[in-house]
Amino acid sequence: MHDIIEHYGKVVIALAGVLAAVLLTAAVVTIVSSKTKDAVNEISYKENIYSAIDASKPE
Repeated sequence: MHDIIEHYGKVVIALAGVLAAVLLTAAVVTIVSSKTKDAVNEISYKENIYSAIDASKPE
């Protein structure tokens, strides 16, 4: 009986480790995704393009 309890205890610990790894991965992916979206949304494409065109015009 003691062996069975010990075995299931190891299984529970292993499953808890897997769950922790999955939650940590999900948190990192969520954070990176949101920061990337925010950074891309803040890029002013039109202004950068127009300033590059203006800079390339001969004076």
